Amino acid sequence: MLSELKSPWEPISDTAAANAVAELARELGPAHPLKKKPVRAVAARRDCDDVLFVLTEEKPACAVVHLTYIGKEERPGWPETRLFASLDEWVRDCMIPDHDDYHTGE
Repeated sequence: MLSELKSPWEPISDTAAANAVAELARELGPAHPLKKKPVRAVAARRDCDDVLFVLTEEKPACAVVHLTYIGKEERPGWPETRLFASLDEWVRDCMIPDHDDYHTGE
């Protein structure tokens, strides 16, 4: 499924993935739903700081996080995060609408 990413979503390199996971760990406050959850970064939007993380052991199955790259714990409610029960849900509710908006300029 990730081999069929639609722009502006793109796969990310192993180095970029490791950097995104490290930044996520720095930004998460104690009440964030991804705090202490094992994740791996698999894709990112080319036009903003949104990263798709797959949870490796738990539900929800994946999350899109808008990283802020401040290098430290964010204020409550940040980084902005959308949770998805499955990759199919992410494709339907996030990737396809993002693709359509990106190509229509909305």
